[in-house]
Amino acid sequence: MTRPAAVGLWVLAGLSIALASSDPLPRVVVLVGAWLLLVRSRLSGRRLAPLAIGVGALGGLSMLTNGLLSHTGATVLVSLPAWLPLVGGPVTLEGLVEGAAIGVGLAAAVSVAASLTLVIDSGDLVDALPWFLARLGAALGSALNLVPAVAGSFTSVREAQRMRGWRPRGLRSMVDLVVPVMVGAIERSVQLAESMEARAFGSGPRTRAGTSLRTWRGTILGIGSLAVLGVFAAVRVSGLGGAGWYPYPTLSTPSWGIATLGPPFALAVLSVVAGHQR
Repeated sequence: MTRPAAVGLWVLAGLSIALASSDPLPRVVVLVGAWLLLVRSRLSGRRLAPLAIGVGALGGLSMLTNGLLSHTGATVLVSLPAWLPLVGGPVTLEGLVEGAAIGVGLAAAVSVAASLTLVIDSGDLVDALPWFLARLGAALGSALNLVPAVAGSFTSVREAQRMRGWRPRGLRSMVDLVVPVMVGAIERSVQLAESMEARAFGSGPRTRAGTSLRTWRGTILGIGSLAVLGVFAAVRVSGLGGAGWYPYPTLSTPSWGIATLGPPFALAVLSVVAGHQR
């Protein structure tokens, strides 16, 4: 199995566990497995620091938001004044713990999904798509490639405007930044469309510059991820994993067992065994 297809199956299994599980420990295991794969297999030049900062901020914001807005649970930590909108009322330990569990799930899902862009080259990812999705994949890939270009253009325009004496003074002053950035984005889009037209995009079957090699690591990763996904689906349908974890009204220990922890641990092991050093 080619590596892009194998990583795609691993991402599908990881997203299923991170989003469908209610217990925090399986989500933590998936999060650890995702970062093991990212650290060991990320492409050269791809930075992990921005992703780590974003994931940490997402988890902390989720815990804080749920703790301030839930007002549910028996263990009251502090009571905010009732006249405060939305946040007024008791802040409970159960609300913070549930927010942390939700934040871990979101962090795991984002980290797993980031593997598609940090571990696999965009061209190889498009090549791995079926023929009937080739045009859609090329369009999405082109759109995603414009995102960092727009971010870089915004930084360049802001620095150039500051050198000319510009300073932010409310929303109206942002027009001086937004207009040049949007004009540059439109120009890049037109250039991209002309380049694709010059290469006869859409006139026939997509050609490929090369073929991704089939390796034993990719085969193990793909088949193992597919097996993990099947086992996890069977556990969810049969109810062997229990009713799930719910922190209210008082905290309780989740009923963890082999049926619940087996799939995420197997997925984390696959990220170590099948993920190659960069």
